[in-house]
This record gives sequence, structure tokens and C-alpha cells, in this order.
Amino acid sequence: MRLSRFLGLSALLAAAFSCGVLFQQYGLSAMTKTTYFKLEEPLLLQAEGEARDFHMLPHGTALYKDQSFPEGHTRYIVYLNIKGDIAAEKIDSDKPNLIDPIWAYPVQREDVPRLLAETPVSKDELVRILKARKMTREELAQIVREWQD
Repeated sequence: MRLSRFLGLSALLAAAFSCGVLFQQYGLSAMTKTTYFKLEEPLLLQAEGEARDFHMLPHGTALYKDQSFPEGHTRYIVYLNIKGDIAAEKIDSDKPNLIDPIWAYPVQREDVPRLLAETPVSKDELVRILKARKMTREELAQIVREWQD
């Protein structure tokens, strides 16, 4: 009787340990919810060291919060699916777990004229930017009047 209880308890502990190892190895994704953020307006992406070179992350992009920093910014993860081969340089870093983020910013009022002149922006993206910045029709009309073709 004691031996069978000991064997039963040992089997139960071994199963619990195995489950713990599997959850640690493969995560609890099947049992937990994922929280993420969907952009309601496009963000400007800063290219390598350039102050305001316009590249856009479109609205609707899913952002997964990674870490907040005492300096006042938060790092998010964006997942990309890429079809085909891409031109990319492989870099081996001597720094373990190196993360080299780029900066993203909401479009500011003063960015709109240059953005319209230099970047392909869809009508929907433009409307979202204008609404987010609470730009008036008069401000938009002024931008259009100053537009250089």
C-alpha cells in the first residue's frame, strides 16, 4: 500500500515537473491572453541618425509592449512577415541580447506640409493624422495654398 502510494505520488510529481519544463520551454501561450496595441494613426520612423526622414508605420499596426524606461520612453515590438529574399547585412555582436531600436514619433503639425510633399500618404492615413493633431480646415487650407508642385 505504501509503495503504491509512493509510486503514485512520484508519478504525479514527475508529471508536474515535466509540465513545468514544457511550459517554461514553450511558453503558456495556449493558456494566456496576449495584450497588444493597434495604432490609430501612422507613426513616423526615424532612419539611421537622420532627424526627420519620413518613413511611416501604418495605422492598424500591432505593437507589443516590451519595456518602459525611466527616461520616459517605452519600447514596443513589431512583428514582420517578409516574403522572398531581402538585402540585409548579417552582424555578429559581442554584446549578448543586443537590441538596436529605431525611434518612432506621432506626426506633428509642423511635419504635415513636408510629409505631404515627400511621402506617399493614403487619404485614410492623412485623415487619421489630421484628426489626431486636431488640425482645423483653415490650417489644412493654408497647407494646400502653400503646396509646391
